[in-house]
Amino acid sequence: MPEEYYRFNPNDSNSKWDFTKKEPDIVVVNLFQNDSWLVNQPNNEQYKRRFGTMAPTKQQTIESYVSFLKTIRSKYANAKIICMLGNMDITKQNSVWPDYVNKAVTKIDDSKIYTLFVPYKNTPGHPKVNEQQLIAEKLTAFIKSI
Repeated sequence: MPEEYYRFNPNDSNSKWDFTKKEPDIVVVNLFQNDSWLVNQPNNEQYKRRFGTMAPTKQQTIESYVSFLKTIRSKYANAKIICMLGNMDITKQNSVWPDYVNKAVTKIDDSKIYTLFVPYKNTPGHPKVNEQQLIAEKLTAFIKSI
């Protein structure tokens, strides 16, 4: 995400978003689901392009996330930032990814950065409409609470 964050058009590396136009009240960061799969696929071309021959360590992953959150904060000084994990396998029992997010948010120590982890849906594939609705309801209630 850090390489695309600045883009107006994600497919055009020369297009730039103007962060000065308007500051949002809330920024939701919902990352890592694809990373959680990719880091275990050393023969995948995207793995090789991003990591070379070795996946990032826990500490590298946390530091990279910290850096990205600091970038967001540098663009939006007053926004509340919600670090979210969706309901796929990234939040199943014994997943390391919620710990990574918690450690990054703790390290930053910013009272306007929050975590929200949606419970694991325990069904195959991407979320269905009713599962997406549960995500939306959980996020909406969380936003209202902060």
